[in-house]
Amino acid sequence: MLKSGLTIAVSLTLAAGVALPSAADELEDAIDELTESQTVFEEIAADPDTRIPPELLQRSEAVIIITNLGQGGFIVGGRSGDGVMLVRQVNGAWSNPAFLSLGGGSIGLQFGGRSSDLVMLVQNNETVADIINGGAEFGADLSGTAGPVSGSAANPAESDDDILVYSRSSGLFGGVAFDGSTFSFDEDRNEVFYNQVNVTPEQILLGDTLTPGASSAALERALLDAQ
Repeated sequence: MLKSGLTIAVSLTLAAGVALPSAADELEDAIDELTESQTVFEEIAADPDTRIPPELLQRSEAVIIITNLGQGGFIVGGRSGDGVMLVRQVNGAWSNPAFLSLGGGSIGLQFGGRSSDLVMLVQNNETVADIINGGAEFGADLSGTAGPVSGSAANPAESDDDILVYSRSSGLFGGVAFDGSTFSFDEDRNEVFYNQVNVTPEQILLGDTLTPGASSAALERALLDAQ
């Protein structure tokens, strides 16, 4: 009996260790996500089939980059992916990045499981506020559509959608909907990246006093260069 109890205690301790990564591990994951987000944006920006019109990026109020968005199932499935959000500042520069995820249900044509990367352009300040405050849901609060690319006949200024979405997975938006998907900020990753307990999305995206523990200047430069 004693041996059995000891085995359970050890198992619980090991499980807790797996469930609670160290701050160093969390910071490494955050830096990796930042690097991957930059790569995703640069690759989408460089591809003629997905290139974002510079004037559209210039007038966007925020950019959300989601990496390794997984989805599966047929007709009804699930999706999830991690990434970062940056908000346009008054002087035209971009804010510090806030780590977040896109998750939830989905309804659309999902023929088998696949993974993709997304760049999402938020078109107005009201939508930015909804995402920061939480609870914004595609289909209920947010509308999104595939954005026009450079060389397209579509006029980006004519779009009434809250969010324009770009992907480097060909054909991702052929009938696929985001209904039921929501954004949520990664509290643990944001805290370790900014070395501040209880740091909020508002402080990261709308404030000017935070200094990230690891530089995000390369991603911000990539966004500016694409404009």
